[in-house]
Amino acid sequence: MTRLLLVLCISVLARGDGTGAARPTPLADALLALAREWTQDPQADAWSRLELDRIAAQVRHALARNPRRSRASALNETVFGTLGFVREVDDPSLRFALLPSVLESRRGSCVGLGSLYLALGERLGWRISGVMVPGHFFVRIDERGVSRNLELLRRGEAMPDAWYRMRFPIPGGAAPAYARPLAPIEVVGVVEYDVGDARRRQGRLIEARRAYDRARRHFPEFAEAHASLGAVAHLLGALDEARAGYEAARHANPHLPGIDHNLEVLESELGQGDSSERSGP
Repeated sequence: MTRLLLVLCISVLARGDGTGAARPTPLADALLALAREWTQDPQADAWSRLELDRIAAQVRHALARNPRRSRASALNETVFGTLGFVREVDDPSLRFALLPSVLESRRGSCVGLGSLYLALGERLGWRISGVMVPGHFFVRIDERGVSRNLELLRRGEAMPDAWYRMRFPIPGGAAPAYARPLAPIEVVGVVEYDVGDARRRQGRLIEARRAYDRARRHFPEFAEAHASLGAVAHLLGALDEARAGYEAARHANPHLPGIDHNLEVLESELGQGDSSERSGP
């Protein structure tokens, strides 16, 4: 995930209870709906649901072969071993963040692979949460009362919290959006933020503004979403909207790199505009 101010590397047929009853999958549904909206490919939705069901069944089978193994190892073996999913760390294309294209290409960014694990967790009935730190996204699985971080850019390797604190330090030491399990709607906000980044890189600023606005509404503590909305509004000349975005970002995270500078630049521009009006004919 590329950033304006800070790099942030954010279905219905699950039958994990053995009864054959349909398991609700609101997060996967939301991620597929988001992809459908932005890619205009309705056929990918049905295929993705079937593919998620198929992968979940493979994970169950892997666990059934050895019930004493951890769920994390069965999930990692299936995704990265049997199915050959790989990470993508160089290409910022949106196709490596949206769930249907991640499933199709067997390749994903930290957000794309994270979305896959979260969607599978829903189908399996397992407790898996997304977690965000500056520059990165990973998942946390709870099993038998023990929480384990799964580093998806390292094939699901278990990494301690200290590794993330050292590798992705939080400016100021802490911020509400970081290093905690995210609610499903907040995960959707992270993916929407990636959509905003992709549209901004393409110069499609109106669409970027819409995606960033949805990201900050779904994830109010996500300072980068507020800041990016402000930056796009700034580029579009909507200076009052830009100020509101920057101020909301600073409120969410006073230590967000670059936010004070952006506000200073904006206030300077607003001041110059006021001076021009006063000195005009």
